[in-house]
Order: sequence, then structure tokens, then C-alpha cells
Amino acid sequence: MTADGTGPGDLDLVREQRNRQRGRRGAFLGYPVNMDVDYRAFGELLDVLWITVGDPSRGYHARLDLQPFEREVVRFLAGVAGADSSRTYGYVTSGGSENNLFGIHVGRERLPDAPLYYSTTAHYTVERTARLLRMEPVPVASTRDGSIDLAALRAACERRPGRGAVVVATVGTTVAGGIDSLPGVLRAVEPAGEHHLHVDAALGGLVAAFAPNPPGWGFDAGADSVAISGHKLIGTPVPCGVVLARAELVGTPAEVEYLSAEDSTLACSRSALAPALLWYALRRLGHRGLAARVHRCLDTAAYAVDRLEAAGFRPWRNPASVNVVFERPAEHLCRRWRLSTSGPVAQVIAMPHVTRAMIDGLVADLR
Repeated sequence: MTADGTGPGDLDLVREQRNRQRGRRGAFLGYPVNMDVDYRAFGELLDVLWITVGDPSRGYHARLDLQPFEREVVRFLAGVAGADSSRTYGYVTSGGSENNLFGIHVGRERLPDAPLYYSTTAHYTVERTARLLRMEPVPVASTRDGSIDLAALRAACERRPGRGAVVVATVGTTVAGGIDSLPGVLRAVEPAGEHHLHVDAALGGLVAAFAPNPPGWGFDAGADSVAISGHKLIGTPVPCGVVLARAELVGTPAEVEYLSAEDSTLACSRSALAPALLWYALRRLGHRGLAARVHRCLDTAAYAVDRLEAAGFRPWRNPASVNVVFERPAEHLCRRWRLSTSGPVAQVIAMPHVTRAMIDGLVADLR
């Protein structure tokens, strides 16, 4: 053990883990994470504390001026999500679960007696959020394509008339990549009265934004709050997300005198490195780069459907989704290719690191 407490092989252990992660890239097909990342330029920047506290709009006096990165990320993604950035509140979170917790919390503050409506194919943490916020959970059946059953949603609201509704619409469900129709959801919840529509668009939002014939999914389609992942389509080496909400719906922020800050976030102290990573990625990509990335992923997904169909595995996918669902193969193949599974089906998710050669390798093994 050296004077600073580290052993001679400690860094070697960390490097070994890093090399193991890199070695998995070529056979990582079933999960919505982007392994096509390279932020080695940030290595020389890790001799300072990257921390931020409070809202991005105003920061505490010790912030070292790091929050401008976060403001730019929020501004950029608000525009992609169909919002007026000058009237949109947002911040960089730890990931999708915090995104959804914040958006649903905003709805609960508006409508304290309203149930939480969500599809049975919504992310599993949505039901957990209902318990955390002491809301009545109302799971609603889904259709075959993974989207919420609008007739069932309306019937559920009719059984609770006038109580209001906090609704989670999913744009890109976990397995089928199902996309809830926001106009359809808004019509279905009319019997409930006043509503708050939160959109979980962790992966599917950015795909929908740049897909051919894009479905409405953001603020211009009626959303009150939107969740977007940072480590999925954009790609960062640490988990993170961005939550956005109509600014007028976010309560009066707490004034924290000793920090000279306003704070409406759930986390208070947060990573300032994640916003810098996202800013760096979005500066490199821009709208054109994001669009090109989405088109490449959709092309890979379509190729996967063709190859799996030829192999007899009956694949299926939503048109504006990178999720490809097919008959579940032998367990050792699921493990080898790191396919996520759900009952009788498995899936390939055509993330930016997934190539046609990887699809060919999977199909060769399946045969």
C-alpha cells in the first residue's frame, strides 16, 4: 500500500474492467445503451470537482461557472422536443428514473388527488413512483404493438370522473418500442377533467424526432413534461438524463441563501460532469448528426428484421422504433449476444454501436 492508500495494482484492476467493457461491444445487442462512446479527451479534466447545485438558470457562488453547459443542453433538447426554450424548465438528472419522478411529481403538485395512469408496458419504475408519491396507481392494458389501449384508458377515467389525471405516455416502450398516441391519450382522459401529461421518451423521443413520418411526442403534441435519456442515443460514458417541463407548471423554487441559489431539482447537489459530457456530444452531433445517427439505427433495425425473417424467427418492430422483437432463441445465445428477453420473445435494439456485421453474426449463430 502506498502513502496515498492505493495498492500497486489498483489502477490495473480498473483498466481491466474498462477493457472488459470494451470487449463486450461486438456482441451487445439487446439493451438500450450506446457503447459507441469516446470521451478520452476528458481524462485530463478529472483533477477538479465537477459539482453543481440548484437550478441551471441560477447557480451558487462556488459553481466555478459550470452550469452554462447544462443550460445549453436544456435549450437544445427543449427545441428538439417542440418547446419554446425560454418557457421551459429543465435540468440534467441521474437518469430516466429521476426524470420520470420529477415529471410525475410536477403533475402530483398540480393535481394532488389525481390517480397516476400508465400502460402495463410502461417502464417498471413508474409504478414504483406512484408508491413513492402516494398516488393511486392505475395500470392500463396495452395493445399488441406495445402502446396504451386508449379505450381502456378512457374507461378507467370514466370510473374516476372529475378527479383529474396524471398520465405517463411512453414513447418507446422497453420491449416492443411502442409509442403512445399523445392526441389519443388527451382525448381518452377527458372524463377525468384536468390532466398532466408526462412523456417518458428516454430512447424513443429522439428516434421519433428524426424518423421519417415522425409521430408527435413532445410539447408541441401536448406534453407537459418530457424525459430524455443522455446515455442512450446521444451516448455518454456515465448514466444521465434530461427532464423538461413547462416552466409555469414548476413550483416556486426554494431559495437557498447560503448557496445563493434557487432549487427546484430533486437532487440538489448534482454531477456537473454529465452536463459537460452531453454538451460536448451535442456540439459534435448537432441536429444533422443526430438525424444521421437515427437514420443509421433505423436502417440497421430494418436490416435485422430482414435477416431474422429469412432465418425463420418471425421478427417485428414498430416503424419509428429501433427495437426488433423476435422468437426467443436458446439461452446460451441470449447470453452470448446479451439479448434482453421477455417471456417467449427476445429483442435486438439497434443502438449506434450495432452494425450489420453484428446482426449477421447473430443470425449465423441462430441458424
